[in-house]
Amino acid sequence: MTDSTPDPKPVGPVRRVLAIPGRTKLLIAVGVLLVVIFGTQSCQGVDVSEEQATATARSALAAEPGAFEPSETEAKVLRQGFPPTPVWVVVFTVADPEGGSEDFLRHAAVWVDAQTGSVRQVTVDRAEGS
Repeated sequence: MTDSTPDPKPVGPVRRVLAIPGRTKLLIAVGVLLVVIFGTQSCQGVDVSEEQATATARSALAAEPGAFEPSETEAKVLRQGFPPTPVWVVVFTVADPEGGSEDFLRHAAVWVDAQTGSVRQVTVDRAEGS
């Protein structure tokens, strides 16, 4: 005679995890590790204030060949890259008094690293036809 009773299910959370097949355990461990790594990376804070980023961006704009004196300034924090890192984007403009097609005569965008305060990129544009 053979015993046809099924194996008892493991009791308790530790025994349930130990009863999971090896490949599944590995996938769970990798998933948890990725969540922890990217969770800590995305929680990186902004160490540079808006005022510091704007001052750095003004200096970077003044050093550019197409430098100009802006009439409007706007700064926002964005996250760029993978994993995402915080970056201040400071936009300088000179508004078009006639309200032209672009609504500005001059435009510049400066990307400032929100953790180190270093300038990543400077772009200076001029409206079409000016």
